[in-house]
Amino acid sequence: MQPIPSFTLSQDFGRNHDNAYTLPANYYTSEAVFEYEKEHIFAHAWLCLCHTSELAEINAYVTRRIVGENLVALRDREGTLRAFYNVCPHRGHELLKGSGVARNTISCPYHAWTFKLDGELAFARNCENVEHFNKADYGLTPLRVAEYAGFVFVNMDMDAPPIEQALAGLDAHLKSVCPNVERLQVASRTITDTPANWKVIVDNYMECYHCAPAHPGFSSSVDTRGYTHTFHGNWTLQHGPGQSSERGYSFDTQVRNRAFSGYWVWPCVMFNVVPGDDTMTVIYEYPVSAGLTVQYYEVLMKSKDVTPEQRDFITWATQTFRPEDLSLVESVQRGLQSRGYRGQGRIMVDAERSGISEHGIAYFHRKVADYYEQQAGKSDERA
Repeated sequence: MQPIPSFTLSQDFGRNHDNAYTLPANYYTSEAVFEYEKEHIFAHAWLCLCHTSELAEINAYVTRRIVGENLVALRDREGTLRAFYNVCPHRGHELLKGSGVARNTISCPYHAWTFKLDGELAFARNCENVEHFNKADYGLTPLRVAEYAGFVFVNMDMDAPPIEQALAGLDAHLKSVCPNVERLQVASRTITDTPANWKVIVDNYMECYHCAPAHPGFSSSVDTRGYTHTFHGNWTLQHGPGQSSERGYSFDTQVRNRAFSGYWVWPCVMFNVVPGDDTMTVIYEYPVSAGLTVQYYEVLMKSKDVTPEQRDFITWATQTFRPEDLSLVESVQRGLQSRGYRGQGRIMVDAERSGISEHGIAYFHRKVADYYEQQAGKSDERA
């Protein structure tokens, strides 16, 4: 068990949202904090890897790197969804790269150990001449895996509560807004190495206080006067009425969905259903270190073959809106390391919980603090 950093938070940190302050700056910059979060947050959370369409085909696989772990999820020959650490149990060589469709077995590039898609070791050269070698002892190390709300999630903790419990209500709500979420396709993907802490990125997502000054196009397409942010355990919902705009994005006002619905899911994936039917954007965060996060930004639509109007939206989302957010979080990460920053910032929460209130950040920070408090309690019990 890793020791708790000496700069743990007070037990009442963030409990009063009306008088809340941000996490201290070193919670965004310290590698000791990041190492602690790897063990106590990410090793026990349901982590979103991809949309279910990426693994619709038999033998399809995707790999992702999250907090230093190389993970693979795949659809085996019988159609069963499986996930493993993407390393060979022989000497640790990584097995698969990127994404694609595997053969009926997985062969390690190093010594050609070969595995069935259910993780069982099928062949190891010369094993018949090695004393006390039992192939059953050398299968791939599994992960918990689940399809939920149209996406594929994994969990490193084999004893973690089922995803239906951890994210209760999310599947039904998302499908009520986007009924065809499971049938969407990845129409666009942009990958960025973002020099910012994963929590800086979540903070930015959890408020629309910055929308008017930093996102003029978005603000012209979503009316923040009717904007709400509600909390549902391990996920939250930001919701605002949409309005067709040439400055942001336009949509047929006769469509069923005429609102923006933004879902943050613990710890760091965001699903955004935009006005217009069957269109979503997704932000996957894959933390690398205290100051670096790889982000996958995807646009999901009915088909990969998009119309000119859909192409216009993709262009706006990836070349205008997305770079605005990237610039913001990169600047914040730099500023948190400045002597001029006072160590903590005031979270701007108003009594009405209006569209520009930052109560979402206060909620997120309290959840982060809970993990430090829980571990502090365990340490006290061991003492």
